[in-house]
Amino acid sequence: MDNRLGAYIVACGTMLEGETNAEYAARAAGPAEEAGLKVIAGGLLGTNVEVLEGALPERTQFMAIEHFPSMDALKSFWHSEGYQSAIPFRQESVKMHFIVALDGQSPEEMSAELQEAKERSR
Repeated sequence: MDNRLGAYIVACGTMLEGETNAEYAARAAGPAEEAGLKVIAGGLLGTNVEVLEGALPERTQFMAIEHFPSMDALKSFWHSEGYQSAIPFRQESVKMHFIVALDGQSPEEMSAELQEAKERSR
């Protein structure tokens, strides 16, 4: 679904030994800009990330939320040759626990989907 709320990547990971890989940043920058990626939130667990309920994977250090104009833009970025070539460089310095794509929904859309899910589970 493409909508006015856009789409989001929610990511959670742990830094590995060593420095952040500059090659990852260099390779990811072009595809990110082309897709309209905007970092909207992120930080370190215990500093500006606080778990209110449940638990993150063990040894999680950071989380980030990135906004895209649409799910199509997000998927185009993720599957682009440029970004795919960057991933191995990210993996040298970061262990990702999860990376989730989330399509933005209005409260009405979310309520309707939750109601449908509830009815299917009966």
